[in-house]
Amino acid sequence: MAVEDRLELVLRGAEEVVTRGELHSLLEKGGTPRAYVGLEPSGLMHIGTALIVGQKIVDLANAGFHAIVFLADWHAYINDKLGGSLDAIQSCAEYFKDSFRALGLPDSVEFLYANEFVTHPEYWQKVIAVSKASSVARIRRALTIMGRKEEEADLDASKLIYPAMQVADISWMDLDLAYGGMDQRHAHMLYRDVAPKLGWKQVVALHTPLLPSLEGGGRMDPVAGKMSKSKPDASLLINDTPADVERKIGKAFCPPKETEDNPVLGIAKLILFPRRGSLTITREPRFGGDVTYRTYAELAGAFGTGELHPKDLKAGVAAGLNAELEPVRKYFASHPENLEAMRSLAAKR
Repeated sequence: MAVEDRLELVLRGAEEVVTRGELHSLLEKGGTPRAYVGLEPSGLMHIGTALIVGQKIVDLANAGFHAIVFLADWHAYINDKLGGSLDAIQSCAEYFKDSFRALGLPDSVEFLYANEFVTHPEYWQKVIAVSKASSVARIRRALTIMGRKEEEADLDASKLIYPAMQVADISWMDLDLAYGGMDQRHAHMLYRDVAPKLGWKQVVALHTPLLPSLEGGGRMDPVAGKMSKSKPDASLLINDTPADVERKIGKAFCPPKETEDNPVLGIAKLILFPRRGSLTITREPRFGGDVTYRTYAELAGAFGTGELHPKDLKAGVAAGLNAELEPVRKYFASHPENLEAMRSLAAKR
């Protein structure tokens, strides 16, 4: 694949890359550059992680990267996920691996755990080096990567370790590209700030948009308004039944003619069009009959003028999303063990 084609594949659907020139130079060097995404195993996976992050990992692998999914179990422990039980978090990590297999990630994608790193004194030396190269104020500003506010470090000082660990992870894995949603930007920019001070190589930072909550309300702060499995009816999980998907989307914020901060249109834009190339809306003849939109701009235009009713948009998006999730349902029907373990953990909480 030509360098320009690889570049466009990496950037497809991205909101930001720091920097495009560095990415181009990295691809021109040849060899197999290393890229990762870090994820906290913290419960059932929602569609943003699965279908946006998962697809970008596939893109990176197809563009010639050695792609790593880093299952940050110790980070989730610090962040109080799953009741602060490291055993439960590590069980969830196995479910995450199943989920990505169900989504068809290539066999070349490597899965790593923080638990493998923390046994090495050299890893903690990197964590300390990052801490010494950063002010407390700078570390506190990065707490948003955890979904936390700066003042929460006053209640639990372990939170201050997390950003330094995330920066150390990038160096420890010898990465060339750090990928995440826009909510991970602070950590990646912290790495780019401290790397020259520590004599570490620079990395490209790649970020994709955040899928908005079904409740809407993320216009002013997309991070605060992102889809989160902590709000079950405001998020869509990959293990939701078809009826669950239809019910949740049916209740979603979707005012007529409103194209901004519309989570139903967000699913179409960020998931369905990139994966399917089009969206078909099934309607009764008296409401205009079936219609297929070939681009997101066409769909948004029709909705913005009122040509497409919210009820029809919701039905079409639910049908498209259920089609995308069908392979996941089939996989877990044949490999239920880790999913059932996760559901058992949730029932005990």
